[in-house]
Amino acid sequence: MRHAGVLITCLFMLLVTGMPASAHGGPIRLEVQGDGGQGVTATVTYQNDGHPVTDEVVLNFTAVTADGRAFGPVRMVAAAEGQSFYVSEQSLPVGAWTVTVIATRPSAATKTAAVTSKILPAKPTLTVPSNDSTVVILVAVNGVILLAVAAAILLRWRRTHS
Repeated sequence: MRHAGVLITCLFMLLVTGMPASAHGGPIRLEVQGDGGQGVTATVTYQNDGHPVTDEVVLNFTAVTADGRAFGPVRMVAAAEGQSFYVSEQSLPVGAWTVTVIATRPSAATKTAAVTSKILPAKPTLTVPSNDSTVVILVAVNGVILLAVAAAILLRWRRTHS
């Protein structure tokens, strides 16, 4: 009886874990935004289950300003930051843009978003303290330790020779 319970449990686990998860495929969803500077980014997920699209996605974008200036089409490429994340190959000129991203594979999708492109300020440089001050501090600390050890040895020698 005990073996039958184990067998039933094993069969149940095989059936449950052996069933395929909801299959990916079908329509895709695009989320489009600026990267805070002059780039355009897109995240691609399946519309039915929200999972990332791990297959190659063919994307490009066009952009237009309120006064009618146009830019693009610009190809978007997979980013190193993660699956289903795409970045523009070219920088978007500075300004306020209406960006339309178009996907043609694995399925067709379009998403339009307002993106403000701006030049980011230069990254501040990290100032490292001068090595000269560090060396002086280390020499001073080592000197104090050396004097303390010498004084302890001298006191011990005087006690034993008195």
